[in-house]
Formats: sequence, C-alpha cells, structure tokens
Amino acid sequence: MTRRRLARARGRGPCFDLVVKVGGSLARGRGRLRLRRLVADLAARARRETVLVVPGGGAFADLVRSEKKRLRIDAAAAHRMALRATDQYGLLLASLHPDAGTAEDLAGAGRLARRGRLAILLPAALVERDPALERSFRLTSDAIAACVAGRAGARRLVLLKSIPGLDLSFRGAKPARLLARRGVVDRLFPTLLPEGIAVRVIDARAGVRPPRAPRRTRAPAPHRAARAAPPRTARRARR
Repeated sequence: MTRRRLARARGRGPCFDLVVKVGGSLARGRGRLRLRRLVADLAARARRETVLVVPGGGAFADLVRSEKKRLRIDAAAAHRMALRATDQYGLLLASLHPDAGTAEDLAGAGRLARRGRLAILLPAALVERDPALERSFRLTSDAIAACVAGRAGARRLVLLKSIPGLDLSFRGAKPARLLARRGVVDRLFPTLLPEGIAVRVIDARAGVRPPRAPRRTRAPAPHRAARAAPPRTARRARR
C-alpha cells in the first residue's frame, strides 16, 4: 500500500480493497492442503493491498445443524452456536499462515491489514451487536460477507465456493437476486450487498489462487447463471 493510500485509509477508518468469503466446504476432503495454499496466496496479496477474510462455517456449522435436530435445540440458541462456528473456521484459517491474524471487529482487522497482514474476521460478535441483521439460518456467511464489505468500504467482494464450473462476475442486486433464487448465494445476500461493489463468485477448487478483480464486471445472463447453479439437493453442502 502506498503512503497516500495508507493515509487515506487511516483517515476514513476501516477500508479494504478486497473482502474474501472463504467457504467452509473448501475444507472438506483434501481440504487441508487446499486451504493452506489458499491462505498463503491471500497472505501474499495482503502485502500489496488490504484484504479482509470472512470465514464460512464448514464442518463446525454442520455439527450445529445436526445437533440442533438431534437435541431439539431452539432456533435462537442454534443460530448463536452457528455464528461461533464461523469464528472456529476463522481461527483454523489463521492457524495456516504466520502472517494471518484474527480480529473480532473491523477496527482490529484494519490495524492488521495496515501492517501488511492478512486480516481474518471472527464475525460472531459483530453480527450479534447489529439488531438489524436477521437471527436465523437464512443469514449465512454469504450475507455476512456482503454486510461486512459494505461496512468496510470494500471495492471488491469475492465469494470462494465449491460449485463445479462456477465463475461469475457482476454488480448490483438484480443478478444477486437471480443467484439467490438458484441457491448459489443465500436469500439475504442481495439485500445486504452494497451498491456498486464488484462481485465475483467462483469455484475455488479449480485453483487456489484468489481471483483478480476483472476490469469490467457484468451481470450474468439468466441462462449462464442457471447452468452454473448446483442441484437443489447439493446447495447447502457446497457453500
């Protein structure tokens, strides 16, 4: 980051070039090696620009869902548990590289990023402090990442998922709503997406390097988004 950009960022508070949601599904199977390479690539990028990672829930959130059903945990308690599952996944990601660090708020994340480190947000506390955010399982890490991108003043938002062949770039709520109907992102994502931000949704299993923001972002045509969407039975597992 240049001195001018650094000074501007300090003057405006938390401000990130890039917010990256790392899906929990990327840890499944042979995910350890994939995640280690991915975090290393993100850490290298964080030395050139400010990067903020929003973690998914992965197996930690899956466990909450299964225990909710088995033990009949009430929805409010289960939602709080699921939020902490994202914190657990964030701690896992941070453990994979010495230049990665965690923060529970955007101010702390900003301090990490300004030192050239990869900032990984532990989002549970931030979500619970915001009464405007829905307290239900409809609020997944997709919507949390959109909300965080807006608050962080991010220029770009990237969602890394495990959906075969997925690679879409767009701006605006209209294509986001289409992807939500197809199950590629959650239902709350379009309502929390900041206006004008460049979004890319990509299958990160094909290559672990985080995608560069395209020079031009276009809304996906309906037929393209339909081809990229996963079958209904596999939507939750692949996020």
